[in-house]
Amino acid sequence: MSRNISVFAALCLFILGSCHTTKVVEGKINNEDIEWSNTWITGTNKTDLPHVLIIGDSHVEGYYPSVAKALEGIAYPSRFTTSKSMGDPVLMEQLEEVLKHYRFDVISFNNGLHGRGYTAEEYAAYIPAVYKLLLKYDNPKIQWVNTTAERDNLNLQITDAFNVNIVKRNHYVEAFAHSKNIPVIDDYSLSIAHPEFYRNDGVHFIPEGVAAESKNVTQSILALLKK
Repeated sequence: MSRNISVFAALCLFILGSCHTTKVVEGKINNEDIEWSNTWITGTNKTDLPHVLIIGDSHVEGYYPSVAKALEGIAYPSRFTTSKSMGDPVLMEQLEEVLKHYRFDVISFNNGLHGRGYTAEEYAAYIPAVYKLLLKYDNPKIQWVNTTAERDNLNLQITDAFNVNIVKRNHYVEAFAHSKNIPVIDDYSLSIAHPEFYRNDGVHFIPEGVAAESKNVTQSILALLKK
């Protein structure tokens, strides 16, 4: 237990120290065999309701429709999803292109399942810069969604080797978010508690898991919209 506490303390010191610099560590581009991104912006010419941007990966692709339906008549929900990870400078370019053209009142940020070629430290070095970019063109309320566990596709009752990196990434995110009073949506704990939510690939969720993720994210977005 004491060793785990020491490791977590070291992680927190690293990421909190990074908060004082605005320069991103020069990242390396580690392409996956297939790279993809998807931008869907709603209510672009409307000002009668607040605008919400949901950023993430294929998990967001899964739960976005449910969140969007829950926000009908309350906000205009948009999404930006990508296979790029923090640690990759291309992610920053992609985000910039969305954020500089559209304004949002709430941003939900979820990034962590991709980028296997990046260490937890390389990933963490981008957290302060991403946060600064999210606030560059406006002053949205932000929620950070931590990363779901990755399971062994041959035995969904256990996690796979990459999950160690995910745990470290989540520690970095939580330390930074705590320092900025950003709410963190704990989808990792949800995923650890429910191996039955997983498809056979050990990464993506079946409909019941998607519904649970959607509920977590939606509730937090609605709380931020009320503030």
